[in-house]
Amino acid sequence: MSLSTARYHLAGLQRDGEVYCRKEGGHLRAYPLWATDERSRRIYAVLQQEAVRNILRIMLRGEHKEEPPKTNSWISSESRLSQSTVSEYLGVLQDLQVVRRRTNKEGRAIFEIVDEDESLLSTILATYDGSFASRATDNYVSLWEF
Repeated sequence: MSLSTARYHLAGLQRDGEVYCRKEGGHLRAYPLWATDERSRRIYAVLQQEAVRNILRIMLRGEHKEEPPKTNSWISSESRLSQSTVSEYLGVLQDLQVVRRRTNKEGRAIFEIVDEDESLLSTILATYDGSFASRATDNYVSLWEF
């Protein structure tokens, strides 16, 4: 798609109230309607990375009795990402206050979704998966930067 075609369609989406647009630096960025504050926009930016979405999906899974605590090594094993990658993304999610770290009785670091964000993240991930934006960002296309 050409840049002018993308801009034309983006203008239509903005006019119809489908996206929220904001000028940032030299770019016009389009966000979903829920991303109206700085924290939401940062969460949206982080969720464009498939690895982060996978980590959050793993963390949002229901607790099962046989499932061990959500440690860095367990999340790494479940996501098939290196522990250093998981650690980096968990740090970003902690900075956004989406994930919190606590220490269990054995002194191990356990990670959990902040309760207030659990339903929001579930909804976002459900609508994000399979969407055009998801497929485009996973293929390194930045259509929201004009």
